[in-house]
Formats: sequence, structure tokens, C-alpha cells
Amino acid sequence: MFMPPSLVSRRPFLLDLDRRSAHALQLDGRASFSAIASVLGVSDQTVARRYRKLRSSGVRRVVGVPEAAPLGQVHWLIRLGCVPDAAAPIAAALARRDDTQRVSLMSGGTEIVCFIRAPLRAASCWVSCRRHPGWSR
Repeated sequence: MFMPPSLVSRRPFLLDLDRRSAHALQLDGRASFSAIASVLGVSDQTVARRYRKLRSSGVRRVVGVPEAAPLGQVHWLIRLGCVPDAAAPIAAALARRDDTQRVSLMSGGTEIVCFIRAPLRAASCWVSCRRHPGWSR
């Protein structure tokens, strides 16, 4: 894919090191830069510098999310097939819900993928949503 030089210079370049350090933080979100550096075989200054660069550019974000089960909640990954004209309004409605964490349109606008964090008792609500006229059968 062609990218104009002006965009390339503004986008931070992701190194293999960045991906491996992100993986390390996913495994242990409280791992120190020195612990990550020793596992990756680089200096802790290198890990810290790349972390700060990616964080300040918005590529890497730090988000604290409590575990769902102790709170009586579940995580759901939902994939919905929709008729083309209905996908965008349904996705917008899902995005307005408090329990929706992420919504994406896929497959040329005929599928929606969303992540839901809901109370265990919410299952009946989602089952009833299947009756929405815009969802394909």
C-alpha cells in the first residue's frame, strides 16, 4: 500500500521490539521496563524510550479493566450478519450502549463485530435482540 511521505513520517514505526514488549505487558501489565528488557535482550532505556514514544503518539494506550467474573459479568464477542442498509444504524445503536466496549463494521458493511461486557443476567436481552428486523436470518 502506498503512503505519502508526509504520513509515513508522522506514523511511528512499529518494531518487532514494540510488538514483543506489548505482548509482555499483556501477560503482566505491571512488569517493569527492566524485567521486559531482560527478557527481550535490550536495555531498559530502550524499552522505556519506545514505550514513551508509542504512548505519546497514541499508538499504545494503557487501560485498566477489572476482571469480569468477580463482578458478575461476562465478556462476549458478537458477530452479527446484517442486511447492508441496516448495519450502520445497528452498529451506532450498539455503540451507544453502556455495556458495549468496541464495535466494528466488517465485510463491506454487512457484518458487525462487537465486544460486550454485560451482567450475567443480560443474556435474555441479547436473545431478544435477535428479533431486530435488520439482522439477517
